Amino acid sequence: MASEFALAGRTAEAIDCLEAALARTRSDRERPANTSLLARVAGLHCDAAGRLSQAALYSEEAAATEERDPLPLLALADVRWRSGSTDSARSCLDRAESLARSLADEDALRMVANIRSAWAGESSGG
Repeated sequence: MASEFALAGRTAEAIDCLEAALARTRSDRERPANTSLLARVAGLHCDAAGRLSQAALYSEEAAATEERDPLPLLALADVRWRSGSTDSARSCLDRAESLARSLADEDALRMVANIRSAWAGESSGG
């Protein structure tokens, strides 16, 4: 349902649908494998809707439930950077880089490098 809402441009309803699915899993000791994906998608929709604080919460949830994937940490780093939490953003990016190195994930390492480069450009006023 969330995908259908999103495709129809009904972002708020897509987020609500994803939240309902996540809410059903939060009390589970062993959360379903797709929990991180649901949280990541909800975070992306919130980000696209300009709801950065809510995007950060979903990105945190995704990062907490998926310990072997640097992508949720990259998303969280990005949202925190744009929210002005630069120290926290750098910490998330460092954790994502460390995880990507341990997994030999070249794509994630390129993403880390691109983010660092973009942040350096923003910091220097470029």
